[in-house]
Amino acid sequence: MGYRSYLYLRKTGRNLYLFEANNSLPFFWIALIDKTILKNYFQDWQKSIADQEAGSQQKFEQFSELNPNSISLSDQALNINSSKSRIFLQKHFPETIPLFDDFITCIKAQFETDDKLEIDITQLSAFYNSLNNFYNIIEKELNAIEEDNPADIKFLVIEDLIGQGTGFAMSENKEFSSFLSYQKELKNRKTAVVIVEKQKFNKKSLTIAIILFLLCPAFSIIAYKMYKGEGLTAMIALIGILNLGFYCFSIWSLNKEINNFLKKRT
Repeated sequence: MGYRSYLYLRKTGRNLYLFEANNSLPFFWIALIDKTILKNYFQDWQKSIADQEAGSQQKFEQFSELNPNSISLSDQALNINSSKSRIFLQKHFPETIPLFDDFITCIKAQFETDDKLEIDITQLSAFYNSLNNFYNIIEKELNAIEEDNPADIKFLVIEDLIGQGTGFAMSENKEFSSFLSYQKELKNRKTAVVIVEKQKFNKKSLTIAIILFLLCPAFSIIAYKMYKGEGLTAMIALIGILNLGFYCFSIWSLNKEINNFLKKRT
């Protein structure tokens, strides 16, 4: 099943779940927060854990009820941080902009007065050795945005802008699922082709293939002499089948290495 994380709007009396992710925190979600929000969140959560360890279960439960294990953002924070992150993406990852813009538009369209945008990391944070370790990893990502250093970005995967960008649109967010940018990236994700490294000529493999090919007639002669002397037995039949297999394998290997050699010369 993996560790799930969720992006949702906390509304009066209910939560509107927009996106979910599995075993990761999509980069577009990270792009909505800043180091101050991150620091405040972790300080509060660490204090609640300390209360629990100190035996103050009541304080811990009160905190948990009012502050679920999620990073909370206001409408204003969303506007400021998304604008800052968009500049970074436009400069270094321009191919992400259509999807990022639709992602932000989708969230803003459903924001109402007193709503809070929540990034639920309850399950995901448990994947790390400690809360501090998780904090440091996310902080490094925010530092990369702030310091304009794309080389340090770890959570953004251009080849998968659904799983590592927006997250997957949930059933309550069907409108976003119909956006052309989302459909395009979803299609790219499903039809992604693994690039296989070009085959190279291997002299050692060619030598082995030649030796096997030369040995095959010797085994054929042995099998024939055994057949003449003993008739067809299970052992002789097995030797014959294996001999035929070695013929096929050695010929296939010879053909592959010769083709690789010819490609190398052209």
